[in-house]
Amino acid sequence: MNSKSSTLLLSELSLALARTRATTRGIALGRNYSSQIGATAAATAASPLPNALQQKWESAHAKNPAFAVERDLPTPKNRKREIGLFMVFATITWGAGSIIAFNYQRMTSTPVTAALFTARHNDEVREVLGSQLNFTSSFPWISGDISHLKGFVEVEFDVVGDKGLPGRLVLKSRRTGKQNGEWKTTEFYIAMADGRKIDCGE
Repeated sequence: MNSKSSTLLLSELSLALARTRATTRGIALGRNYSSQIGATAAATAASPLPNALQQKWESAHAKNPAFAVERDLPTPKNRKREIGLFMVFATITWGAGSIIAFNYQRMTSTPVTAALFTARHNDEVREVLGSQLNFTSSFPWISGDISHLKGFVEVEFDVVGDKGLPGRLVLKSRRTGKQNGEWKTTEFYIAMADGRKIDCGE
């Protein structure tokens, strides 16, 4: 073997060795890159969500009932006492309103206004109580009852004249026969505080 052939053989051996080293290095680099990718993916999976994503998840968790925290429902409030008080108040209000309405109806009825007018123009009443006979208040209490259907009037109420003396006017009347019958007054007078009775029917 001459020197030229030896040189050519050495060159081919060097080239083959260089290729082998390059291939080995490339495989090693590929393995390192794959290892780095796997480590990065594992770290990403293990790391917590970013703050923005964490806040969005918590907001969705709070709004969605399926993900809400389970807890006992509050006990419904017992409203029996409130309902009972309301019923009592409504009953009292309705009763008071009815009493006031019936009293006003009696006060403005024809028998009461006619009796007061007649007594006001009675000579003895004008002499004792004065000429301006009227109710003792703007809304007096009219005792008794008036029933045109049953045919009777029984009322009493306080009166006072311009002389300042109080009295109590009493009117009792009944209807004879049916609805078209004649009314007959049985009592019509003013009772004074000293016991006197001023007859208003004369």
